[in-house]
Amino acid sequence: MQRVIKILRRLIGLVLLLALGYLTLLFILQGPIVTYRMIRNGAPSIQTYTIFPQRRVDNAAPTSEMKQGSVAGFPETVTFPYKGSPRTAPLSNLFAETNTKAFIVIRNDTILYEAYPNGARRDSLNTSFSVVKSFISALVGIAIDQGKIKSVNDPVIQYLPELKGRGLDALTIRDMLTMSSGVPYQVSDDGMFWLAIPCSDDPRQYYSANLRQLALSVQRSDEPIGAYFRYNDYYSLLEGMILERVTGGHVAKYLQDKIWKPMGMKYPALWSLDSEADGFEKTNSALNARAIDYARFGLLFLHKGKWNRKQMISEQWVAESTTPDPTDQRPWKVYARWPQFGGYYKYHWWGLKNPDGTYDYMAWGVLGQIIYISPSRNTVAVRFGGQPDRNVIWSFVIRALIQSIP
Repeated sequence: MQRVIKILRRLIGLVLLLALGYLTLLFILQGPIVTYRMIRNGAPSIQTYTIFPQRRVDNAAPTSEMKQGSVAGFPETVTFPYKGSPRTAPLSNLFAETNTKAFIVIRNDTILYEAYPNGARRDSLNTSFSVVKSFISALVGIAIDQGKIKSVNDPVIQYLPELKGRGLDALTIRDMLTMSSGVPYQVSDDGMFWLAIPCSDDPRQYYSANLRQLALSVQRSDEPIGAYFRYNDYYSLLEGMILERVTGGHVAKYLQDKIWKPMGMKYPALWSLDSEADGFEKTNSALNARAIDYARFGLLFLHKGKWNRKQMISEQWVAESTTPDPTDQRPWKVYARWPQFGGYYKYHWWGLKNPDGTYDYMAWGVLGQIIYISPSRNTVAVRFGGQPDRNVIWSFVIRALIQSIP
C-alpha cells in the first residue's frame, strides 16, 4: 500500500510539474495578459465578448422598416450534408442541438421566418466573430469610393510604413482581403493538436490587450506573398489600422457614420475593444449587434450596395468583393476541403458556386455565425448562436433550406 501511495504521489508531482511547465511556456509565448485571459475564459464562446470594454455604434431615426410575411409551406425540416451523408432534421431540433440564438430568412425583402430560440430575444446581442471581417471589407470599399484609399492594389506599407524592410513591402491590401500567404499565421481549428492550440495565433490575436502593437509586429513568412490561401486574422487588424489612419477616427465611428446611422438600423451596436488603455476595435472578431441588423447588412449587399434608393457602397465594390475569381488558382493551405465543395474566398466573403452557374456568398464566423446571401434567389438568411456539433455546417444547412422554399 505504501508503495502505491508513493507512486501516486510521484505521478501527481509529475503532472503538476508538467502543468507548471506548460503554463510557463504559455506565459513566454503569449505573455501574461493573453495567458491570464485564456486560463480564465478558455476557448472563446458567444459570451466571451462581454469581458472586453466596448465602444458604442449608434443608430439614428428613422428606423428602416422591414416587411413581415409568410410563405405557404415554409419548410419545417431541412436535409443537409452531415458527416458525409444526407441528414434530415426539424429546424426546431437543429436549433436546440446547436444552441442557436437567432435564425432569420428574408426573401424579396420580406421576412419569411424569424426565430429566437434557447432563451434569446429579438433585442439580444450576438457577437460576430469573423463575420465582422465582411464589415471591414465594406468599410474599405467605402474608403476607396471616397478616395481615402486609392486602390486595393496599394502596398500596405503606403499606409503602415512601420512594416517597411521586413520583406512585406510588396504586400497589398488585396492580398490581405483575399487571405493570401505572406505573413505567418497558424489557424487553431484546422487539424492542430489540442495542446498546441493555446500556443497558436488564434488566442493571441483574440485575447491580446494591445492589438495595434501585435499587428505591427508581423514578419514575413517562408511562403511567398500571394502564393497560397492562408487564413490570417492579423490582416483584418492591419486593415482596421489603415481605416483609422485614412479616416482620422475610430473604426466604430466610421461604421456608425457610413452604415449604421444612414441605414436606419433598428438598434445600436457595440464593438469590443482590446483594452481600455489601447482602445482599438477588435476588427478581427467582435462586433456585437442584433440579428435583425446583421440581416439589414446582408440586404445591403443583396441590393448591390443600395439602401432606400441611396447608393451606400458602390455597385462595383459589391461585385468585386463577392463574385468568384476564375483566375484565382492559389492552393489552399488551410480549410483545403472548401474549394472541393465549390467554395471560394473573396475580400473577406466566403462563397459557394452552385451547380446552375450561380453563386451564393456569406459573412462567416466561428461557431456558425453567418449572414448568407443568395442573389439568384433574392434571399438573405442569418444564423447566430453556439455550435456544439461541429458537423453542422451552417452554410450547407442554409443553402439547402432556401433552395427548398417554395
